[in-house]
This record gives sequence, C-alpha cells and structure tokens, in this order.
Amino acid sequence: MKIRFIYLCCLFITFMSCSEYKQSSVEVFYETDLDEFINPERGFYRPFGTKASNFVPLNTEILLNLRKPNPAAGGFDVATSLTYRAYQLDVFKEKLISNEILNAIQTDMDIIRKVGNKIVLRFSYSDSCCTPPFNDAPKATILKHLVQLKPILEKNKDVIAVVQMGLIGPWGEQYYSDFFGDLEHGPVTDQNWLDRNEVINKLLEVVPVSRMIQVRAPYYKLRNLEGVNAHPEKAKPLTIDNAFNGSKIARIGHHNDCILANYDDYWTYNSFHKFPAVSDTLNLKKYVAAETKFLVFGGETCPGGDKGEDVYSPYNDCNSEGGGAQTYLKRFHTSFLNTSWSGAVNRDWANKCIDEIKRNLGYRFVLQRGLFPTEIKNDKTVHIELDIINEGYASTYNYRFVELILRNKENKNVYKIKVDTDTRYWFTDELQNIKLDVKWSENLPKGNYELFLNLPDPEPTIYNRPEYAIRLAGKLNSNSIWDVSTGWNRLSSNIKVE
Repeated sequence: MKIRFIYLCCLFITFMSCSEYKQSSVEVFYETDLDEFINPERGFYRPFGTKASNFVPLNTEILLNLRKPNPAAGGFDVATSLTYRAYQLDVFKEKLISNEILNAIQTDMDIIRKVGNKIVLRFSYSDSCCTPPFNDAPKATILKHLVQLKPILEKNKDVIAVVQMGLIGPWGEQYYSDFFGDLEHGPVTDQNWLDRNEVINKLLEVVPVSRMIQVRAPYYKLRNLEGVNAHPEKAKPLTIDNAFNGSKIARIGHHNDCILANYDDYWTYNSFHKFPAVSDTLNLKKYVAAETKFLVFGGETCPGGDKGEDVYSPYNDCNSEGGGAQTYLKRFHTSFLNTSWSGAVNRDWANKCIDEIKRNLGYRFVLQRGLFPTEIKNDKTVHIELDIINEGYASTYNYRFVELILRNKENKNVYKIKVDTDTRYWFTDELQNIKLDVKWSENLPKGNYELFLNLPDPEPTIYNRPEYAIRLAGKLNSNSIWDVSTGWNRLSSNIKVE
C-alpha cells in the first residue's frame, strides 16, 4: 500500500481564504484485484429453458449453488449471477396464455429475486428447425400475449437485465417463420418486414423503458429504424449524443447466438436489402461494434459443424494461440456468454485465456487511487478524488446509483451522499478521475468513521441487497475492499469527525 499525505487549499463559494482552512488529506493507491468474482448483469450465464406444455420451474437451491464456481461446458468452472430464462409458449399459439402459466412465470421471478440474480428473458413458440413448417405463432397471437405479459415485465423490472426479442421462429431467433417470412428459403415480402417491425415495436412498448431489448441480427434493427431504405452501407450506429435516452435506437441492442462460428457468425451479418440475403461483415460488424459501446451485447458461441464440431479454429481460439477470441469479445463490448453452448468453442479457452474472459465479460471497474480527508468538520466542504478504470469489455447497460457512505466505527450509524456520475459512461479502457467537493447535509456526530463507495441497484426492492451492488476490483494491504455484508467498497478506514 502506498499512502501519501497532502494538504489541499480549497476555494469555496463563500470566498473563504486558504489561511482559514487547510484540508488534511491522505492519498491511497490500491492493488488490482485479479480474483474471480461475480457482479450483477454480466459474466457467463446459466440457461434454463422450459415449455408451457411441460413447465419446469426454477429451483432456488440450484441457482444459489451456481453463484459459486461450478463446471461449465468447455472444461472450466465459473460462478454466475445471471440466469437466461427461455419460455416456449408451445400450447398457446392460438389462444391466450393461461393464468396458471402467468403465475408460474411470476414465481420464477420471485425465485430470481430471492437468489439475488438477474435474468435474460426470451419468449418463443417453437423449436422446429430448419425446414417448414416451423410451428411458430401468428402476429395476432403474439401481440395479445405481449399485452398479457406487460404487467409481469413491469412488476419485475428490478430483476430483468434485458429482454431478447424472441417470439418469431424456432427458438425465437427470428430467422425462419411460417408467418413472418422464411429468411433462408423465401418468400420474404415487404409486409413480412412490416409485421416483424410491429412485433418489435410492441415489445418495446410492453418492456419497461428502463430496459433494453435485443434482436438477433443487426439488419432487423436497421429495417425497423429505416424501413425499405435499410442498407448496411448507410447504417448509422447509435452515438453518445442519444445513448441511454429511452428512444428506440437507444433501446434496441444485439444478441448473437453464433459468436465466433465462422467469418460471418453463420448469417448473423446477413443483409436483406435484397433477397437472397448477402453477407456484409464489413459494414454490419462495424455498425454493431460501434453502437454496442452504448448498448447491451451478448449471446453464445457456436460450433458451426453439422455434428457440433468447431469449424472455425484457430480463428476463435485465444489470442495467444493465434486466434482472436478476446479481441472479438472486446470489439463488440460483450457483457455475457452462455456457459452451456458451445463447449466445442469454449473448451479451446480452458487453461489459456478463460480467466481473462471470465474477468472481463461486461464491466470490471478497477479502483486505482483515492484522495480522502483525514478529518471532516461539519461546516466545511471536503475534497475527495477517485481514479477508477474499466478493464472489462463493456460498461454497464442499466442505470445504477453511485454513493459515498460514511459509517461510524463505534455505533455503525450511516451517512450517505449521492455522487453525480453514471457508470454507463465508464467505458472500456477509460480512466474515470472523479473529483468531488462534498458536504454532508446531516450533522455528523464526533467520532471515527470509515468511507465507502456504494454502487447499488436503484430499484427500491433490491437497493439494499449486496448481491445487486457492484464490487470494485481493488485491494488494500492485499485484502479485498469489498464488504460482503453490505455490498459496499471500503475506501478509507480512518476519518475523524471533529
């Protein structure tokens, strides 16, 4: 640990002179924590699919156990706080969802909350692939079901990380369909695209505005935004100017269920500005890579071979093995991957780059330095600085609070101040030098205090849950700064209030 004492002369709005008050400060340099640990809304997820015709509920004990390291396909262990939940509404293609199934979905959400996880959510109707009929549902049914699901989505937005588009075609991947056009065999009409857009728009309407949705291929988003004029060469990605503002372009993200399968991830980067589709990795990969800086991205790797074999090695191997796995995941700001598919691809990472990938999926905020007062006077403003760098592949994609917390070491009384910063803008490889001039509104009793940084979920139902707070990757004197009982990150242990 490196600690340096500094005396700061501060200028206040009240024009107090430097001779009247000099802040005594301590500068702390933290060690980078390379341990594996879970954080909300990121990392390797565990998939649990079920059919309405044979509904298998989530299991609390299983999910709790999976928050600790457990074997994953690919030959490595991983802990997870993220659950992928796919509901196949196979028996409701021509009727409303029954109350029994709606209640069962709500029970699943209650279990997710009890465990402390977040959920990646998808609804579909069929797994009949890849020649017709595909046995998915007509548009009228889907729109009615979305109306039914809206109350559940709103009630449980606290534990929903993101909602995947689903709904159309086998597994909800929107490629094949009996009602929305068969994107491999045809025909695909302008009306098919209008119908697809109507479903996307309805999903955006029923999903709480604070949450994003994901579509399976970038052209689907382009077609929704640009209509018949959609073309990869004209694609304009989301920029920082309108990121996170609740608009359509800022809420439609991307999921890729064939990551690193081959050069175009098996039709992921197809463009349907003409039919048959043409692969356009040059423009569409650039488009997705640019806007996933501000949008959620994740999915699963894909082997590509007819018998489940990996056909893209060594290109999808670790960077050190001549591949580009980490480069790909970082380029597209990948927040999560499937633990169960595909082991054929993921096993090439085991004992090589898997530890790096586990650490860096999503965000990984490393606390490097802090500057703190050694004492606080109730009528004085104090200066605090924090240096935090994001070493992960992505930033956070859902909003959360950032708070400074003082806790009395004797009586454990707590005093909080909200920090005006947004972790969604803590981008990859960027250093956040946070400089704060703060004054606690409460009158702080005399005593010895600890100072913490808290990054909790803003939803009132889980705000106080440590499982939903972000852990910083920092150590002090070789000990983690994470307080497991509160979910706070300890910055300093020796601040006096006079």
